[in-house]
Amino acid sequence: MISSVLAHAEREAPLDCTAVDEEPRHEQLLRQRRRRKALTVHHIAAELGVHPTTISRWERRARLPGPHHVHALARVLDLSVSDVAEFFDSARAPDVEARGVRGHGLRPLRRAAGLSAHSVAAAAGVPVHSVYNWELGTARMPDEAVHGVADLMGLNADCLVALLRTALPPPPTRTGASPLRRLRHRTGLSQSVVAERIGHSRHALGGWERGAEPPLVAVRRLAAVYGVPTEAVARAARVQPPPLLDTRRWKPGTIHDVLTVMRRWQGLTQRDVANLTGSSTAAVRTWEAGLHAPSPAALHRLERAYGLEPGALLAAYPRR
Repeated sequence: MISSVLAHAEREAPLDCTAVDEEPRHEQLLRQRRRRKALTVHHIAAELGVHPTTISRWERRARLPGPHHVHALARVLDLSVSDVAEFFDSARAPDVEARGVRGHGLRPLRRAAGLSAHSVAAAAGVPVHSVYNWELGTARMPDEAVHGVADLMGLNADCLVALLRTALPPPPTRTGASPLRRLRHRTGLSQSVVAERIGHSRHALGGWERGAEPPLVAVRRLAAVYGVPTEAVARAARVQPPPLLDTRRWKPGTIHDVLTVMRRWQGLTQRDVANLTGSSTAAVRTWEAGLHAPSPAALHRLERAYGLEPGALLAAYPRR
């Protein structure tokens, strides 16, 4: 059963389920858990890289996932691996469970022998996708196929069966999550949900979690979604806040740079600033380009738009 295949993985890396409410183990487990987390099948599918129809079939137990997807479902739904595995195991008919040989250990064996999946499929007289299913644990190797594979590897059938039972693959490798990804995991939100809330693609969010530098506007929006200070997200994403966010660094004549940094940090467009200050977009553009300095009245409106103390921008205003 899937649960027995994955048991050693949980012993190596015990899952902390203290914060997860106890779920009844019945046929609606996955669907109810997904709905409690306000996730759609599309969110789960995007997170796992499968079609939404596959998620629906898994929830009905019309199709069984492989070990990798069992781990992924447990992670996304905040369930233990054993609970998810047992959910699927209970759908297996006992007579089907008893037939055939588990092929989880086939992949390391054939790779050690320098064999491709195609050559194993030819020796067993099956399509190549059957070999992959054996290796993933979604199907058992029929007894009649064991002899062909054993001959190909130069083994007797009993020896191959013994090796298949003992040469289980290691649990899926989990690289250390980046600080930015850990912030998201604390909220229990998937990449798809966060990407939708901040107005960026899931691909972009995944890149930031792998080390790409997000834009300042995304840093601010992520902070709002995760409920943490902007500085915490900036540190997690290794984004160095612009020096000019520190008013102590403002010097006379730097007003154009200060206005540009403040606008970008707030995630505003030049048109947004124009609307907030009752000015034209062209005027905001000339201020940031250093072609003209804003009037005293415009400075006051800019300070209010950026949440600054009255008179703060005078420190960066050109001296006469």
